Amino acid sequence: MTEKERIEQVIKSMNLTARQFAAEIRVQPGTISNMMSGRNNPSLDVMKRIMERYPTLNPEWLIAGRGEMWRTEPGKEPGLFDAQAPDPKEKAPRAAQKEEPQVPAAPSKQIKNIVVYYTDGTYQEFTSTLS
Repeated sequence: MTEKERIEQVIKSMNLTARQFAAEIRVQPGTISNMMSGRNNPSLDVMKRIMERYPTLNPEWLIAGRGEMWRTEPGKEPGLFDAQAPDPKEKAPRAAQKEEPQVPAAPSKQIKNIVVYYTDGTYQEFTSTLS
């Protein structure tokens, strides 16, 4: 699968048009159009913008076609740009576990709702089920 096909798969999985995708990653619609037509290959800037907008997208999959499309936990697995991926056969020494400081929760404040506004003018509202 080519980079172009992988980008098409990202667009399709996000249920976006090419124009909406261009707006999401902050590039001109013509840039995406030229990539989809095969006229241009995706630039490093376009790939970087895709990764910034979709941090759960696996960069190794996007660039080289290796691994799964989506990360299970962003930032937890070694990727293409890591200095050196750990060897799974080699056991790492256990580091002394540090206790995280406990931050007291503010009992008088709870999240009521969150509204996410999209570049296409739509929005999605999430309401807390906590009372």
